[in-house]
Amino acid sequence: MKYSFLLCLFGIAILSACNNPKNGNNNTVKTDSTAKVKTELTRHFYKRLEGTIAGKKVVMHLQKVNDDVSGSYYYDGSWLNLSTDTLIGKDSIVLTEYSYYESYFTQDFKSPHLALKWNGNGFNGTWESGDKAKKFPIVLTEKYPDGSYQFNAGIYDDSVKAFASQPKSPAAQISFEYLESKNTDESSTWLNTQLKKMLGLGSQVALTTGFKNIAAGYFKDYKAQAAEQSKNGRDDDFQAWLNYTNNSQQSVSYNDNGYVVIDFLADAYTGGAHGNYSSVMYCLDVKNKKQMVLGDIVKIDSNTLQGILERNLRKEYNIKAKDALSSVLFDDFIKPNNNFYFNNNGIAFMYNPYEVASYAQGQIVVFIPYADLKTYLVPAFAKRMGIIF
Repeated sequence: MKYSFLLCLFGIAILSACNNPKNGNNNTVKTDSTAKVKTELTRHFYKRLEGTIAGKKVVMHLQKVNDDVSGSYYYDGSWLNLSTDTLIGKDSIVLTEYSYYESYFTQDFKSPHLALKWNGNGFNGTWESGDKAKKFPIVLTEKYPDGSYQFNAGIYDDSVKAFASQPKSPAAQISFEYLESKNTDESSTWLNTQLKKMLGLGSQVALTTGFKNIAAGYFKDYKAQAAEQSKNGRDDDFQAWLNYTNNSQQSVSYNDNGYVVIDFLADAYTGGAHGNYSSVMYCLDVKNKKQMVLGDIVKIDSNTLQGILERNLRKEYNIKAKDALSSVLFDDFIKPNNNFYFNNNGIAFMYNPYEVASYAQGQIVVFIPYADLKTYLVPAFAKRMGIIF
């Protein structure tokens, strides 16, 4: 769901924004124990994958619900995101690769593709550039080393008509793509509590029950709005704006060393020219059972961090020294926020649409390599992450 939606937004920058509805609210899949079934991809999954693309080491996070696959990995200085292009049979996927930076600079950029075939333990395949000029081998194996966690992925969705008596009535649709830790130990129990909190659910509430309650409130408000607009509408044109959507997705951005980083994406359409979306990044120290703050990673004053942030913004978005930051942003500065995340290579700061730039520019993400922060890294964090200079 996530990156197919974002790709659509960039393709129609100032038009409407919506997601394809997904059906099914059961995240369990029955399988046989035969070798044939093991080489078929299940309907829902989360996989942490280690391996190489073009001979360079990568860790990829891949998530599938129904026929929708999304994921991410880090390669050569870019955080790269993945979304479904094609599902082939029961064991093969073609993914579209998406970069925040490339989509910003080149409107007609042709995205690379990853053709992957599941072998029962991982994927083999080929990375191909958008212009098909370059091809590189992919070798990935599903692995969960100590300090990483296995998850189930699932989806709940529902919809309701605005006017039940109208066959072609506009409708409201809501969905929750969610994660659950597979294990039942103390750390996994804590992790599942945090995942529920992100969704607005209490720790003792069953997922399906919680989703039904949220959906019921959403549909009640929607029907009230539809009835009010119907009273005030001069013709049927208003109904074109009443196909509302409210979708959310939890996905894994990092899963190692006792840390889990969750990207919680929410998007909604409630009438008008386009919808809106935002990501909240949750950095969880599962080992110590706490949600992290920036001070757990770096000890640095805000002015110094702002300077480092702005230097990396200029580098990533190709803003020359003579040009003002307002050539990309609303203002001539950018300040660090609390919406940060990290991997083995550095820290990124996420700015959602309208936060520092226009909707058409999408999410602004600024990545800072650890090398730029080496004198400010918290020693305990650096040691646990294995950061050596």
